[in-house]
Amino acid sequence: MKIFVCARTVDAEATSTILGNLLSVSQDSIAILREDEHSDNWKNRVENHFKEVDFVIFIIGENTFQSDPMKWEYAKAKSLNKQIVGIKLDNVCEESVLFCQGFPVFKGLDDCFKYLENTYLEDRQLLLEQYKIMVGSTEKVTDQRMRVNNLFFTVTSSILSISLVVGKAFEFSVVGAIGMLALSLMAFVVTFLWEKLVRSYGKLNTGKFKVIDQIEKRLRTNMFEHEWNILQQDVGYESNTETEAKVVSRFRYFVLAVIIVELAYVFFQIDWISIMAHIEWASCIFNGKGE
Repeated sequence: MKIFVCARTVDAEATSTILGNLLSVSQDSIAILREDEHSDNWKNRVENHFKEVDFVIFIIGENTFQSDPMKWEYAKAKSLNKQIVGIKLDNVCEESVLFCQGFPVFKGLDDCFKYLENTYLEDRQLLLEQYKIMVGSTEKVTDQRMRVNNLFFTVTSSILSISLVVGKAFEFSVVGAIGMLALSLMAFVVTFLWEKLVRSYGKLNTGKFKVIDQIEKRLRTNMFEHEWNILQQDVGYESNTETEAKVVSRFRYFVLAVIIVELAYVFFQIDWISIMAHIEWASCIFNGKGE
């Protein structure tokens, strides 16, 4: 269990005594962090400490929360959703106690440690359940990705197959070729939607793994991070998103090749001499009317 202690400089001696007694009561099962030096970047250092601890403890004495640093630490702890606990000094004033209405305050260290221990165990159990839910949800996303990939592959393949049927039905005439071309263009557009959805699922998984990584750090473990580092550094692993996007891209090239062939077929099937003759005839009629 890790705690960060916030206290005023004027209460330094009393704070040291309390922390020594708290370590004795806990049988040294607590790791205590403090920031005694108020350097230029002390706020950044305190915030980093807040992120890694389980509890933020305020030593409450006379006019404790009239101190701007203490007010800032309290506001920051609340914004980070940290568990806040107060310990009273002998010189605590009523105003300081009233300020602490949003979190538990203790006078006896035995009661304080019992609360810390029980809350810590409950939080870890809750985090473990959340961890299981998040890991399970990532597996569901993976299953959904596979179904979506199969769906889009089936759709695009079906469109290309239908285009072939249309061409055959019209005996691969100009009309049939134009129909084939239209359907192939539709399949080409579908591949962009396919890739967009693949990358969308990739971003969704990235967000989930970031949450899992944060939970693992609070549980003092890093299995997924360690696995990812091995895959990246030792194995040269490429993410599923990039692999799937490459497959879609290669399939798009195939559809594009089909479109080019169909365009060439339409081009050579059209009777350009007749078309030019009709254009010339229409031009002559138009010019005659103009005169």
